[in-house]
Parts: sequence; structure tokens; C-alpha cells
Amino acid sequence: MMFLLTAEDENMRLKSYSATIKGKISVMKIEIEYSGHDEFNWALHNLRQIEAAQKAAKPAKEKSLKAPVQRLALPAPAKALPPPKGGEA
Repeated sequence: MMFLLTAEDENMRLKSYSATIKGKISVMKIEIEYSGHDEFNWALHNLRQIEAAQKAAKPAKEKSLKAPVQRLALPAPAKALPPPKGGEA
């Protein structure tokens, strides 16, 4: 499925666009103005098909191949110091 916007199309007009980058992800937002309802409905239909195809093809999350981290257990700390032996030191 494909969505196409060209400068020659008389029924569609690019109203605005913006782009942001966050880490590895780039996002583009496009606002299009339509003068004909048929073209508008066709564009919505195509976008819904694209969305459905992407949701259906979403791969399952891969399990990590790293070995699990082995945690080392330490003994619990003493709750109190033992009483001194043999009086004062």
C-alpha cells in the first residue's frame, strides 16, 4: 500500500509539516487540505490499510540472548554487636 502526495494534484494541498528526532526515532507530521471528498476518503482508506498491515506484521518481541545476571547473595548483617567479653578493654 502506498500514500502519494504530489505538487501537480489540484485536489490536495500541503498545508503544513514538521519533523522531530528523538534518539533513533524520527517522526514527521503532515497536514493536507483536500478540496474533494472522494480524494479525502480514498486517502483515509489507504492510511487505514497501511495501519492494519503494519499491526498484522508486527513481529513478536525477541528474547534477549544475554545470559541472565547472576546475583551474589550476602549474609544478613548482624542486628547488634555481641556483649564485650572479660570486662573493659
